[in-house]
Amino acid sequence: MTEWLHTAFGTALAAALLLGLCCGTLGAFVVVRRMALTGDMLSHAVLPGIVAGLVWNTQRDPLVVLAAALLAGMAGSAVMHAIQRTTRLKPDAALGIVLSVFFAGGIAMISIHQPSGVQAYLYGQAAAIDQRDLRLLAGVTVLTLGVVGVLFRLLHVTAFDAGFSRLLGYPVQWLDRLFYFLLSASIVVAMQAVGVVLISAMLIAPAAAALKLSHRFGRVVTASCLIGAVSASSGVWISGVRTGLPTGPVMALAVCAAFALVSLFAPRDGILAHAWRHWKMRRRIARENLLKSIFRVMEEGGFRHDGVTLLELSKRDGRPVTVLARGVGRLVAGKDATWSDDRSGLLLTTTGRRRAEEIVRNHRLWERYLTERASYAADHVHEDAERVEHFIGEDEVRRLEETLDFPSLDPHGRPIPAVGKDGKGGLS
Repeated sequence: MTEWLHTAFGTALAAALLLGLCCGTLGAFVVVRRMALTGDMLSHAVLPGIVAGLVWNTQRDPLVVLAAALLAGMAGSAVMHAIQRTTRLKPDAALGIVLSVFFAGGIAMISIHQPSGVQAYLYGQAAAIDQRDLRLLAGVTVLTLGVVGVLFRLLHVTAFDAGFSRLLGYPVQWLDRLFYFLLSASIVVAMQAVGVVLISAMLIAPAAAALKLSHRFGRVVTASCLIGAVSASSGVWISGVRTGLPTGPVMALAVCAAFALVSLFAPRDGILAHAWRHWKMRRRIARENLLKSIFRVMEEGGFRHDGVTLLELSKRDGRPVTVLARGVGRLVAGKDATWSDDRSGLLLTTTGRRRAEEIVRNHRLWERYLTERASYAADHVHEDAERVEHFIGEDEVRRLEETLDFPSLDPHGRPIPAVGKDGKGGLS
């Protein structure tokens, strides 16, 4: 195992694993603090420090490079905060200024001194990571996980609401400085693997994916950590298997692919889950509208008949019989309606009639509310009621009835159904 870690592939894979753990953990705080651009700014602001460390230390000691880069990163953060405090510039403008100035300074220093090894920090070169870099990366990762584990509650509350944290007596300023220190250190040690531009992907993509898996922040941090580690390791593995693919960009593509997969398949907030819920809602609304149309046909006939024909329903609904037949089939399958013995009429079951009365009641109560309490004209309330009728719960109905003193008629003079538990409440 130890010998394997000393191979180029083993070192790169271990570095990717540590990088994913470290950036995934801090990335969750970066995203909830809305600091995505700040991470990008820091990755550019540390460049002058990296160049200075490489120029001053020809042996390329990672600790010296890290120390110089941290100084540059903290200086960039201080300048950004100073600009925000002393000018009216928006935060994104301040970030843009600091990012441009520090990065331009770093590029100018590279042109002047042309230090050895700086290309790995600019473009990412996982193969250039040696055992000293790996030990430093492991140290920064352990420090990050340890600090986040010990100060999780303080960092959590501060990330969501700094003002409330100050009211609680938390040392927000020191926590911010500690967070920026950890973030700068993580960016510096990760840049050698993925480069100055792609480091944002390692911070943002795992956290953004984790936020789609849970709304509890502790779980988000854990998921972000795991997604970062697995996807970064996968990127190194793919790069190792397919010769010629650069490791840093493949790692960035791997974390972005993880984000895309989670966005698509997340059980609650995924695209497919949203599409499924939207489809079910449309099916439910179509079913309820059809029940309402059946009820309206029966009401217009004075409830002299227990059922309606498809032709009557077509005239009322305005859709061809062939189109209505599919919806009617779903009503029958769902036991909201049934055919008469000779199949000439469609009869509502107890469940179907009760739901139809609820929808009609919701519609007419809402129209009454809009005309009485919101001063809408009676001929301007139908469209709004059409949308609201499907989403009013029983508690809201009770409050509407109490507010309107239990009305029996809607603004157009039509009776408001009183829904009974057996579906036989009918019209009041």
